[in-house]
Amino acid sequence: LNKGNSQNKNIQFYMVIPKNQESDYLQYYNSRNIITTPSNVKGITKTRQFIINGARKMNLNWIWMIDDDLTNFFIRPKTLNSGSRSLKKISMLEFLRKGQKVINKIKKKDKDLFSQISQIGFKKSTFAIPKSPISFNTDLGDIVGLHIDAITNKNLNYDTKMITLEDTDLTVRCIQSGLYNIKLNHYIFTAPYSGTSKGGLEQVYKAGGKQRGMKQFQTKYPDLINITDLERGKYRIKWNKLKLNKIIHDKLFKIV
Repeated sequence: LNKGNSQNKNIQFYMVIPKNQESDYLQYYNSRNIITTPSNVKGITKTRQFIINGARKMNLNWIWMIDDDLTNFFIRPKTLNSGSRSLKKISMLEFLRKGQKVINKIKKKDKDLFSQISQIGFKKSTFAIPKSPISFNTDLGDIVGLHIDAITNKNLNYDTKMITLEDTDLTVRCIQSGLYNIKLNHYIFTAPYSGTSKGGLEQVYKAGGKQRGMKQFQTKYPDLINITDLERGKYRIKWNKLKLNKIIHDKLFKIV
């Protein structure tokens, strides 16, 4: 969890961990940067909702929710051609500050547009980097900026019944409620494939959680998912069915 103040460059990080892991983290981090979840908060979906609830209690309007296994952060300079060879490696702090700068720019240029943005995310993987610097109403991945005020005004929360695909589920419901998201394609991070890192999600995937999550999602949104290989956990979300209004698209594209 990262508390990003949209009015300045201050960034405060918090690690959200189970109570039984606190002593391990205290060996390396200050207790002021650690938030422990209660015993009834188990699993990725309830943990994400716990973070949102905490942000609301702290009166935060924007936060960055970051998975704990991200490895590298890059930007693709505008003057260079697309492709991994032209990427510039930067720190996570600089990466987030650049994302925060985009948020601030939109807020300054058009407060009405800003109020309708639910999430902002980045490109995962250095492969197949799009030529366009931004996309709208699409998947966002392992690091996402959440506009707490916008999703709260729409009474949106994570569906804690979802086993997996909880982040995609929230994104879909945000879009369906009239909000929209932005993906910065030339801000790139790398991370292991979901469920391959050591931890709780790995155990969920080993127990068939990904497949059950895919079926859950299909039940909720039969027209938005194409399951290509259930056994191997392969699917495709039909984001083209959630396209942004062209007028809003052009306004945001011009600003960003």
